[in-house]
Amino acid sequence: MFSKFLLSSAAIILALAPAPLLAEPITFKDVTGAEVTLPKPATRIVTLPQPGAATVIAVDGTSEHLVGMNPGSRKAFETGLLKKMFPEAASIESGIVAEGGNGWMPNVEAIAALRPDLVIQWGGRGDELVAPLRNAGIPVALMVGGGNGGTEELARENISLVANILGKPEKARDLFAWRDEVIADVKSTLAAHPAERKPKILHLRSSKGKFTATGEKSYQNFFITLVGGDNVGKGLGVQAEVNAEQIAAWNPDLIMLTAAETDAGRETIFENEVLSQTTAAKTGRVYKTPNGGYVWDSASHESPFTWMWLANLAHPNLFHFDLRAEVKKGFERLYNYSPTEDEIDAVLKLDLNASASNYQQFARK
Repeated sequence: MFSKFLLSSAAIILALAPAPLLAEPITFKDVTGAEVTLPKPATRIVTLPQPGAATVIAVDGTSEHLVGMNPGSRKAFETGLLKKMFPEAASIESGIVAEGGNGWMPNVEAIAALRPDLVIQWGGRGDELVAPLRNAGIPVALMVGGGNGGTEELARENISLVANILGKPEKARDLFAWRDEVIADVKSTLAAHPAERKPKILHLRSSKGKFTATGEKSYQNFFITLVGGDNVGKGLGVQAEVNAEQIAAWNPDLIMLTAAETDAGRETIFENEVLSQTTAAKTGRVYKTPNGGYVWDSASHESPFTWMWLANLAHPNLFHFDLRAEVKKGFERLYNYSPTEDEIDAVLKLDLNASASNYQQFARK
């Protein structure tokens, strides 16, 4: 009788136990194909790749499982809307890279002190970024960045990795359905207008002090091509430093300036004696790229916004995405957050792009 009581009590305790205590081990492959096994979905995560922190928050719907992030992620957090949406994330530790390292070299002691279930690190960039963590007995899962050839497929693999780590594969499926919907919309519109001229588009990863253009092996090439543009930087590989004379020879119709370079605006083009004479400058088609929960000109969970934004600007006669409505709906989907009109203005950088051609289409009605 007593044993039956014990068994019954145990069953009740198990039934009332929090879900993580009942969770079974999960096994998945990271983006390099390596198998990773965790005793349960990770609840204490450290991310070293810069998009990783924002992706974890978006997939998880909360910042509570992120305990460490790259200083670069911290900068993006401070300059975008994540700080407003998840103010509690301001206390997440960012001193996790080695002093004098290359930006991703882990400070193993600092990371171990955070007691992570898992560290997300870059793969394909040298074993020295990974071995110190594994040697310390810390589980690691690897993303692969656009420096290894940026593609939409790779972007999705990175999102899937985060969803698997958190035990939320359904969130990845939802995000992919959104991406598929926008891609199909863009492609069908272009297919209906096969004679439409392709604008020559330049994306600059840096424009202050030096000009760094992205090439055909970059994620930027994917979305420039997707919206019916011609990437003038094709032939540069992932990216390369170029001079003003080279840009003038390309004579782009439209120039995108990265959102990541927060101290450089449209003046880097208009105040340059050579670049101010390009078609893009003369027609006002120089744009500072928006920044939401993450910068829009890098591969991330927010990329569909970039595609719609650039499609409207590249082909204003063909595309008429209501980007303000899309941002509001998309942020509710990604972050369970409804941005205000002022916040949407800030995301779209309406102040920096106020005088840019066709940019008033994004102003509040």
